[in-house]
Amino acid sequence: MLQMGVKLMRRTAIAVVLLILAGLILWRWDWVMALRDNNLSYFTDDLFAQWGYGILFFTIPLMIVQNVVTLFPILILIVFHFIVFGVWGGMLFSLIGTVSGALLCFYLARFVAGKWFQRYWSKNEKKLEKVIQAISKYGVYMIVFLRSIPVMPSNLISVAAAASPIRERSYVYSTIFGNVAMIGVLSFLSAPLWVDEGGIGYTYQFFFLFFFLSFISYFIYHFIKDRKRLIRSYKGE
Repeated sequence: MLQMGVKLMRRTAIAVVLLILAGLILWRWDWVMALRDNNLSYFTDDLFAQWGYGILFFTIPLMIVQNVVTLFPILILIVFHFIVFGVWGGMLFSLIGTVSGALLCFYLARFVAGKWFQRYWSKNEKKLEKVIQAISKYGVYMIVFLRSIPVMPSNLISVAAAASPIRERSYVYSTIFGNVAMIGVLSFLSAPLWVDEGGIGYTYQFFFLFFFLSFISYFIYHFIKDRKRLIRSYKGE
């Protein structure tokens, strides 16, 4: 009974969030069209001058929606955040938007499902089955790996994870870790668009060097661990 109540509360909360996001998107549909046209100057020159930090009340919801239903390239908003809020502000706000969207999509698929889930599944069945098998086999670090690939659709990963046996907590921290890597990759690739005369900065370089070394070490550790486990099971130990 308690579990049913929790599920109902989750569904209600998700429905409220979706209504708010839909209202924001419909209200500022011209922003969505500017993003789809890759019109970055519209945001940096016009809207930020008008809204200031208040623009986050729209850019973060836009990122959340993009992680559920792909409407525009996520790179545009990440670059915008880096240009107007600097390295650490850009990282923080981009991480909030992408992680929130990935979590919403996951909970939609796992607890709400319905026609949207069925339609998405029918269109992407083969891709989803492959991703589900990979997540079921390799767990957390497969999600980290997939999330770190900028061209990998976020909603595909979220739906596949929801259909896999992975625990919610594991999904949350693997999504955070993977999205830090993804934003880092995109920020490096787009550096000429947002870096000023002062350069990227040593702190930023050190942070991402440390992060990516940790990222690689994480996979090597699990790869070796899995190899040892397979050898032991093969030998019947």
